Amino acid sequence: MEERTAATDGSKPFSVSKILCKARVGSEGEATLGLFRHMAPLTVNAIVRALPLESRANVQPKTMVCLFTTVRVGVEKPRVKFARGDLAFLPSGALICIFAREVESDKPLNPLGRVEEGEDVFDRVRSGDVIRLALVP
Repeated sequence: MEERTAATDGSKPFSVSKILCKARVGSEGEATLGLFRHMAPLTVNAIVRALPLESRANVQPKTMVCLFTTVRVGVEKPRVKFARGDLAFLPSGALICIFAREVESDKPLNPLGRVEEGEDVFDRVRSGDVIRLALVP
C-alpha cells in the first residue's frame, strides 16, 4: 500500500491529524493555529464543526488568552501543564485557551495543538478584542 505524504497537487504535506486554522485578531494581525486530532479527537472535531467562530477575548494577564465558544464536550485526555503557544480547551467553561507562558493550571484542560505562526499577536490582545477563527482553505 502506498503511503500518502503529500497533497495531490504536491503543495502541502498531507496529514490526517493536523488541521490548520487562522486566528484574525481585530487590527492586530493574524496567527496560524495547528489543531491536532490525536491530542483530543472529540474536542478537535467539535471545534472544527463550529468554525468559523468569532469571540471576544478574555485575557488573563501574562498567562493566557481565552475565547468563549458554544462547544460542549467533556474532559478528554486532560493535562494541567502547558507551554507558551499551546492551545487547550476548558470544558467547564467552553473556552479555547492560548497560553502566553508556561503554566500549571488548577483545572484539567483538553490539549488541542499549538500556535504555528504569529504567536506574538496574542501578546497584544486586550480583553474584549474580537478574535475570528476559521479553517485555512
